[in-house]
Amino acid sequence: MSSTHASLQVSEDSVKKPLVVERGKDCAPSRPSLWRRLVQHGSAEYVTVGSMCLNFFSSTCIVVANKYAMDSLGFRYGSTLTLFHFICTSALLYVSSRCFGLFERKPCELYKVAKLAAGAAGFVVLTNLSLQYNSVGFYQVMKVMTTPTIVVIEALFYQKQLENRLKLALTPVCLGVVLTTATDFRLNLHGTLIASAGVIVTSLYQIWSGTMQKTLQLDALQLQYYTSPMSALFLLPFVPLMDNWRPGSPDSIFAYAFTPYRLGVILMTGVLAFLVNISIFMVIGRTSPVTYNVLGHAKTAVIISSDFLFFGRPRDLRNFAGVLLTMIGVVWYTHLKLEDQRSDAKSKVNDSSGSICKASTASP
Repeated sequence: MSSTHASLQVSEDSVKKPLVVERGKDCAPSRPSLWRRLVQHGSAEYVTVGSMCLNFFSSTCIVVANKYAMDSLGFRYGSTLTLFHFICTSALLYVSSRCFGLFERKPCELYKVAKLAAGAAGFVVLTNLSLQYNSVGFYQVMKVMTTPTIVVIEALFYQKQLENRLKLALTPVCLGVVLTTATDFRLNLHGTLIASAGVIVTSLYQIWSGTMQKTLQLDALQLQYYTSPMSALFLLPFVPLMDNWRPGSPDSIFAYAFTPYRLGVILMTGVLAFLVNISIFMVIGRTSPVTYNVLGHAKTAVIISSDFLFFGRPRDLRNFAGVLLTMIGVVWYTHLKLEDQRSDAKSKVNDSSGSICKASTASP
């Protein structure tokens, strides 16, 4: 998820309501978060490099660790693993805010984020199940299809049309995914349907997330502070149905051999899930869009390479061509989007400069 910083606006209700001071608290300004204190004390460069390394490490390692737990360790309970990740993220976000002041908590009415929490539960479950039933390469390439899917959903339901040059850049992405899918060594109908459903739910989640960050004036971590525990609650009743929780069954989770080593790996995946969310917030806040997207391309390349190195993916030329074609389309589309952002920023600067010149001319 990305972090969106909306400008603060004072509503009519906040003007009309009198100031209320909680018992035991004074009106002194709140202490800056740990993140702000690190930057203010001259450690900005080290924080930026550390954030990028943390994001790269956690984002690549969580895919490899999840796949290792599911395939090599036989923990074939993707929904249970998702529930555990939400619980870990909720607990560690609480500790990070309360004990370390990593981010500032803001009040929010829970019913407003319930839809987003349900979407988060759906997309993370489907993502983990896609990783469980598909190869790492196919899983990662299908995630790339989120961007074209968002374009289609916004065109159909939000009347937002994409420029033809951007549509052209997405063409190799779609063709590459088709080629990779047709030549994947672990292709199966069940895994393909799960991956396709995951793409649709993930696209809806990203659209809702961007909208709610603006309307509720919350950044990514503040929003996730509320959605993670709600997602865990929404998911809890369905986990025993999606995974085998029948005590008498030999394939039940209760029959799984939870050795200290296996528990350590599962616990590590929960910590990595939390680190991914934290590091995304840090990287977006400290780097340019170019840097963040280049980092994303590097992560995709490493994750796909891990399928060849660790999980026995055969070296098929057609499959490799599909992955390469997908990556070319992703880089091309990203380049065009960044060009649009730079041109928009220049036009805003020119407009503000023109307004200042007009104001100075009009003044006596």
